[in-house]
Amino acid sequence: MVWATTFRWVLILAAVVGLIYTWMALASPLNPLVLFTVQSNLMLAGYYSWRVVSRRRPSAEVKGAVTLYIVITGLVWHFVRMGGANPFEHLSLSGLGFGNFLLHYVTPIMAVIDWLVFDRTALRPKWAAALVWLAYPMAYLVFALTRGALLPQDAWKRYPYPFLDVERFGYGAVSLMAVALAVCFVLLGFGLIALHRVVNRASRTAVASVLPPPAEPADP
Repeated sequence: MVWATTFRWVLILAAVVGLIYTWMALASPLNPLVLFTVQSNLMLAGYYSWRVVSRRRPSAEVKGAVTLYIVITGLVWHFVRMGGANPFEHLSLSGLGFGNFLLHYVTPIMAVIDWLVFDRTALRPKWAAALVWLAYPMAYLVFALTRGALLPQDAWKRYPYPFLDVERFGYGAVSLMAVALAVCFVLLGFGLIALHRVVNRASRTAVASVLPPPAEPADP
């Protein structure tokens, strides 16, 4: 489908440009890899690059996982890091401003559009997938806390996100935050699956309504 391929090339471009801005702003080539934002956008760019050059049938589980992780990136950034502030207030073409806008707003929104508009008939996500998708965020949590415990206090982004700062909040509070986020992520996964099914059902109903009814069999 030409529209899907074009849309996905734009999505890939947005992710790549955002990642380039982030790498340039953070100077050290390894620093950005610590961030969930960068990891999820790398997954997104890699997945959709594979999609536009491959003719294989898409996997609902893989596409759903990529979509969920990039949506998590956008929602956590907007509501937890930015407190729901207007994203255009911090938009600039220098430093991290433009990169943050692309990686936290443009790519998540485009990924959700792709999830709901394209591959509708090819994908049949199962409800249990929402629980499986939680594996990567939980693995990232273990990575972030282990890395923070091993690094010196003055290390860059010792804890990649403020709500994971064990030195400030303690393991108890961070654990409660992790449980709360895990519940939200599972519910978000269920929400993505539900939206996909609703849109798919509505699309089938709309198509059926415009097709002519099957012809009645002729009398013998």
